Amino acid sequence: MDDVAVINDYQLAQYFQELSADSLYPSAGSSAALTAAHAAALFAMACRVNLRKIEEKSSESKNNKGRKTFWQDLLHRATLLLEQSLVLAQADGFAIKDYVEGAPRGAEKATKIPLNIARCAMEIAALTRRAFPDSYAPVQADVECASCLAEGSKEAALIVARYNLPLLSPGKQDDFAQQISACEKDGNKPLTS
Repeated sequence: MDDVAVINDYQLAQYFQELSADSLYPSAGSSAALTAAHAAALFAMACRVNLRKIEEKSSESKNNKGRKTFWQDLLHRATLLLEQSLVLAQADGFAIKDYVEGAPRGAEKATKIPLNIARCAMEIAALTRRAFPDSYAPVQADVECASCLAEGSKEAALIVARYNLPLLSPGKQDDFAQQISACEKDGNKPLTS
């Protein structure tokens, strides 16, 4: 496998052109990770809108200070998860390269990275569920869309991990199968209760 392309170097259209090419990377794992990044970015935007609305009210009430802290915390976590998703998209390429080139633990990396993508997406979805009831109404659609993207990312990443299980030794297969099952049990929880 040639050198692994650097995801951050791509313009959006270039990424999709490379994804549609006859190559091993980018592929399903990086797609799942970039979908998680998309979800985190969209959710971060919604957090910023909520913060702006609080600041526009400019009331110094204790409730507004608490709400501001709430949204700042969510924005900080969304930003970290966006960065983590991009790192995982790149790591997927290196995992594929390692596996194709027969590197020790290449198969394990090719299974572990998608599992980590799923976990990252689960965290993003959890943030959206936490934020939705308190979100400014005009951006609730954005929060819900971010949730759908995160859930789709999680499902896609778990599919990749499941497909890579046969590449592993039987003992490793059992361990990763249990981890996949644990992620699946988290389930899709609705935004509204």
